[in-house]
Amino acid sequence: MIGRTLIILALLGLTATRAQESVGTPKAPPRAPPAPLSAYCLPVSAGFLESEAKASEEMRKCARGDTVVIPARIPGAVARMCDFSKAIVSLGDNVICAMVFPERGSK
Repeated sequence: MIGRTLIILALLGLTATRAQESVGTPKAPPRAPPAPLSAYCLPVSAGFLESEAKASEEMRKCARGDTVVIPARIPGAVARMCDFSKAIVSLGDNVICAMVFPERGSK
C-alpha cells in the first residue's frame, strides 16, 4: 500500500511540474505582401497630346495599376490600356482609369 501511495505521489508530482511549464507563444500567421502602390502616369497621359503611338511608347515608364488619362475620342486606347476590373471614370472629353500593364496583345 505504501508502494502504491508513492507511485501516485510521483505521478502527481510529474503532472504538477508539467502544468507549470511555459507554453510557447503562438506564432502570428504570415502577412500577405502589401499591394503595390499606384500613381498617376504622367508620361502616358502627356503622350496622348502628341499621338496614340507616343503614348504607347511611354507605357513602359509606368506600372500596372497606375492612373492614366485617355482622350475619350480614342476608344481603342481605352479598350487596350484600361483595367476593366477597376473603376473607369468619364470626365468631359477624357477617360480616367487604372492602366493594364503590359499592354494586352491583339488576338
